Amino acid sequence: MKDNRTAIMIAAIAVFIAIGFISVMSVKTGGREGYFGAPFTFSFGGRARLRNTIEIPLSKADKLELEYGSKNIKVYPAKGDTVTVKEYLYSNSPKARAEVSYGDDGKALVRGVQSRSFVIFGFFVGEGERIEVYIPEKSLSQLSLETGSGNITSEAECVREDGIFEAKAGSGNVRVSNVTADAIALKAGSGNVRAEDIKGKVTLEANSGNIDGKEITGEVEADSGSGNIKIAKLSGCITAGAGSGNVTIEAETVSGNVALSAGSGNVKLELPRETDFHFRGETGSGNMNTDFDEILSYDKKGDIAEGDVGQNPDIKIEAQTGSGNINIVYR
Repeated sequence: MKDNRTAIMIAAIAVFIAIGFISVMSVKTGGREGYFGAPFTFSFGGRARLRNTIEIPLSKADKLELEYGSKNIKVYPAKGDTVTVKEYLYSNSPKARAEVSYGDDGKALVRGVQSRSFVIFGFFVGEGERIEVYIPEKSLSQLSLETGSGNITSEAECVREDGIFEAKAGSGNVRVSNVTADAIALKAGSGNVRAEDIKGKVTLEANSGNIDGKEITGEVEADSGSGNIKIAKLSGCITAGAGSGNVTIEAETVSGNVALSAGSGNVKLELPRETDFHFRGETGSGNMNTDFDEILSYDKKGDIAEGDVGQNPDIKIEAQTGSGNINIVYR
């Protein structure tokens, strides 16, 4: 009887240790923060709470740069004359909190410290660690957001029209809307990029994810390594290329040159019927279909087509694929 109780006790301890080990292995740590040489922070229970609040007066800085290794970053609109950064963290240790520095150029830099957060018995962690940023409307001349393995989300109109908006995620998603700025750059390493209702000189980049845009106005550059590119309600001009994905552009108005390319995917462009342009299309082993085939001149192989569409073809539209199809149609 005593031997059975001892065996049961040993088994219970072993299970307890195993659960603890598994919990520890669910470490919340980011690529930028690294694994070696960084301070450790521990949390029991694994619930992220408001641990730190940073207030940045706009009179002191009208440029904001955030750098984190593994946190989700969310931007919200606010009122007043102060930018507020709230850190929801697992650990209450001062080592886990961000450092703030100010530059002579009016920039405030909020940098997440290089720490490793271990969650002990963190089975119900809720939303997880995150950074909430509250910015008054059109108050900043520059906003730069960067995270190593988290997501970036912003729906706030927080940058001035002559300003700069930048968001970069190493292995997370970037989702941004409601931005009008001189320059807008959204980048994701292995995640997706989603942009909606943005105006300016726009750069969209995803190494291995998809790019999805809607209601984009301005000069656009979109580049995807192995994902698809789809932009609806485009007004302006665009250069877009996908390595092994499809490129689909639905244009409301075209005010400049259009250059679309896909290595092993398809290219599709929808145009307003009243658009005048010079067209050139080339495909390696795919088919080419347009709504103006009758005015195009094809080479002997039939894989290169060129011609003027309309009375004043002062803009260029080019489409190129390696092994995919090309479709240029009117809306």
